[in-house]
Amino acid sequence: MQVIPILEASGDIQARVRALRNQPDVRKFMYTDHEISEAEYGAWLDSLKGSSRQSVFVVMHDAKACGVVSLNAINALHRTADWAFYLDSELQGQGLGSRLEYWLLDYAFNVAGLEKLNCEVLQSNPAVIRMHRKFGFSIEGVRRQNVVKDGVRIDVVLLGITRQEWFAHRLKMQGVMARLNRVS
Repeated sequence: MQVIPILEASGDIQARVRALRNQPDVRKFMYTDHEISEAEYGAWLDSLKGSSRQSVFVVMHDAKACGVVSLNAINALHRTADWAFYLDSELQGQGLGSRLEYWLLDYAFNVAGLEKLNCEVLQSNPAVIRMHRKFGFSIEGVRRQNVVKDGVRIDVVLLGITRQEWFAHRLKMQGVMARLNRVS
């Protein structure tokens, strides 16, 4: 797995990222689940230029774009951020999400200098909630009936982890990652 800043990626890679985001099995776990047009995607990419509030990366696997990971709502004063990711639906459940989460936690706390990382997960995505918990995230709350999906209001689970919690949990996860890397 390799991770590169999206604005440094080629046009072909950026186009692949849009196609991944538009996969039905990716869109169903997003706040907005409509197909992203080229114009909307282009405007989003433009909004990233010079932004100190977002860092977006393309996840590469076997030399092919297979997902996105991002830090959002970066607050330099409080040293906090939100994070999110998505992966090619064909690669889900194969350990790539765990490798990506491990990378992101190390990046957030070692490179970006954050002290606290937050995320939001739709209640309809229990596998990702379990994965975040495995990495040491705590459930901090629930926004009840916060998002409408297929005409039904669903909850959003709020999770967070501090720098100290990650470093205390990291050693345990190194063993998990070593086993994952041997399998792949």
